[in-house]
Amino acid sequence: MEKLATLNTLCICILLLMVKKIDAATCPTGDCITYDISTQATCTEVSSKSRTSDCRWVAGLNINVDQVILKGRIVAYKIQWFSGGWSGWYVPGINDIDGKYNTVAMTCPVPYNANAMRRMWSYFYDHTHAYIICMNP
Repeated sequence: MEKLATLNTLCICILLLMVKKIDAATCPTGDCITYDISTQATCTEVSSKSRTSDCRWVAGLNINVDQVILKGRIVAYKIQWFSGGWSGWYVPGINDIDGKYNTVAMTCPVPYNANAMRRMWSYFYDHTHAYIICMNP
């Protein structure tokens, strides 16, 4: 949980650096922030998504696969196991390296090598899953 809080703090700091300053005169009450925050990402929870059969999820440790496939940044996700139970939340790049690896190479639009490590979102390929995704305007 501490790592997630650190990640959230880092994301907020990055967003503050990205926003542009606006004229304070546009705030009639005087208590408005002086930055244009319209460039903030909009985040949505996708509560249950069926298997994708998309090999790009399985093809290694690439941290940008979500942006390529979904055009947004997954900030957390979980997997529904075949037993029906759900995993805990995974955060890309923080706690999501799978304990299994790809044993064989496959033809895929991104490199899919034998004996390659992968992220837990590799289970999006054949498992129901849920995620929180943030999209830029």
